[in-house]
Amino acid sequence: MDIVIAAVVAMVVLGVLFAVGLALASRIFAIELDPRLDRILELLPGANCGGCGYGGCQSYAEAVINGEKIGLCPVGGKEAAKAVASIMGVEPADIVPQRAVLHCQGGRGKCDLRANYSGQQDCRAAHITAGGPKACAYGCLGLGTCAETCPFGAITMNAEGLPVIDADKCVACGMCIAVCPRALITLLDARYKTYVGCSSRDRGKAVKDICTVGCIACALCEKKDPHGAVVMENNLPKLDYQKAKGDFSVAAEVCPMHCFVVEGAGAVAAGVKQAVVQPAK
Repeated sequence: MDIVIAAVVAMVVLGVLFAVGLALASRIFAIELDPRLDRILELLPGANCGGCGYGGCQSYAEAVINGEKIGLCPVGGKEAAKAVASIMGVEPADIVPQRAVLHCQGGRGKCDLRANYSGQQDCRAAHITAGGPKACAYGCLGLGTCAETCPFGAITMNAEGLPVIDADKCVACGMCIAVCPRALITLLDARYKTYVGCSSRDRGKAVKDICTVGCIACALCEKKDPHGAVVMENNLPKLDYQKAKGDFSVAAEVCPMHCFVVEGAGAVAAGVKQAVVQPAK
């Protein structure tokens, strides 16, 4: 009986000692959270989309506390950035709205197929299956992986099998960019209305034989652009938006393959309210 009592007493004593030890340790090694963290988290949308470059809103809020640039949250936009800047006691940085754009116009009827594909309806799966069904090794595979991935419902697939990106819904989170196996989607400053709707690195006949809207690297856009803001790079026009102040109307007009996409001009084509400018007659 004495042994049982001794054991119980020992357990109680040890329990008290461990409790005191844990209490002291929690005080000694406690990490005090910055009170601004919760306030910033309340301002962030909680989408955890990763568009800021961090794993989620919590990670980005912690990064802001530690000196990261304010205004990286594409979902929260300017309003959230201003509020966060106020909490941090700094001036909000200039935030330039962006949206995703598609650099391909080779949908059904414009770009040839080289094979039928009946595998998993995922662009990544098709891409690693002998390069997919399209004759163009650079073109959109059209299986809608970007549309399925977009958490904001900003992407739908049109009748030609190309993604249509709604500029009003797009928050530039970059998730569609991450899942496109051919890197056909990029973010563009929302102020600019013109970009190149092709990603082919081939040129001339190799392009014309399989696509009616592919860049043939003729370099007319480079030669005729009055701003000197178009430079051919890897057989594709590279646009200097600041140099041209967004004006690529001449380059678009002289393109014989209608590769330039200009918003709000002519019939609607693939992408965000995009339209192809027809060449001058």
